[in-house]
Amino acid sequence: MSQPLYLEVYEKLRDAIHAGTYRVGDRMPAETELTKQLGVSAITLKRAMDLLRADGYITRRPRLGTVVVSETATAAVGAGGGPTPLIGCVLTDFDDAFGTRVLAGLVDASGSVANVVVKRSLGSREAEDDIVRALVADGVQGLILEPSSSQYVPPAVLELITQSFPVAILDRVFDGVPVTSVCSDNVSAGRQAAEVLFAAGYDHVGLVSAANSVSTVQDRLDGVIDAHATRHVPFDPAHQFRQVRSTIPGSGVAPDDDLGELEKFLATHPELTGLVATEYNIAVLLREAAQRAGRTVPDDLGIVCFDHPDAFHDQARYRFTHLRQDEARMGREAVGLVLAQVRGAGQVTKVTLPTELVPGSSTR
Repeated sequence: MSQPLYLEVYEKLRDAIHAGTYRVGDRMPAETELTKQLGVSAITLKRAMDLLRADGYITRRPRLGTVVVSETATAAVGAGGGPTPLIGCVLTDFDDAFGTRVLAGLVDASGSVANVVVKRSLGSREAEDDIVRALVADGVQGLILEPSSSQYVPPAVLELITQSFPVAILDRVFDGVPVTSVCSDNVSAGRQAAEVLFAAGYDHVGLVSAANSVSTVQDRLDGVIDAHATRHVPFDPAHQFRQVRSTIPGSGVAPDDDLGELEKFLATHPELTGLVATEYNIAVLLREAAQRAGRTVPDDLGIVCFDHPDAFHDQARYRFTHLRQDEARMGREAVGLVLAQVRGAGQVTKVTLPTELVPGSSTR
């Protein structure tokens, strides 16, 4: 198996330094010039230059550009046996319901073995692509991405994947794309959420989600449908409402707009007695919409959601029955998967994590 193109470029430039083509103190040609000379993409060249920098051959100096500083590899060895990698992380957003504990896992796992730079895309595809390109330009050696969509792969990420750049997709999957990912077992969790409602006597179960195209939502819906199939009960497509917009980062939609639509949904389907909410904040909206519609939770309507703020010190906070994802482990696994690729273990890995059912006050 031939080695990745960026390694070939690295070796060509390293050999040029060894041969004296570029001497200590010389300024390296501009990257646009090198890409033309070598016939490679900017991303391939960036990765090769990052390796030269990590090995101590070159450095970046203000107003001068990239300068050769050594004819031999002189990089200091870090705690992991080599230079400390820089990893970029792009999240859609985060809060106490989901994301804060992922960040904690990222920080804990990086420790002294990596430096992690975190950015937010707020669900914007354009921002996502721009942020990824900027991180690569700044010299990150790996990328962790929580994409805003599972159906649209940012062009910058596709370029990285084709160049064997270390990438791990967080809390999502890209079907048909050979890239490492870590997420929860959302199909099993969706099935369990519906089964909890069925077991508690809620005979007609539906699903409410945000109006986005991420694999987690589809997987949770598939799990709900599986739970119906197990009971030999057909799932009615009309029993899903997938148009909640106020919970989508950057949407600008007011919660009251969603509340009105959810109230209409409940009024249109009085037969619904149980609902799986794909997010905690959607469950909050559902409970309020039910109250406005004259239905009580959990007597008239049972709700099971995904994720929940910890609120250790707020005993008065209403607690929903929910599926808890192992967010901290998700963050730790993502860092480990990227570091393994940085160190040369380049195989595509799919990590699926179990979830935990936590009983609350929203089901009988």
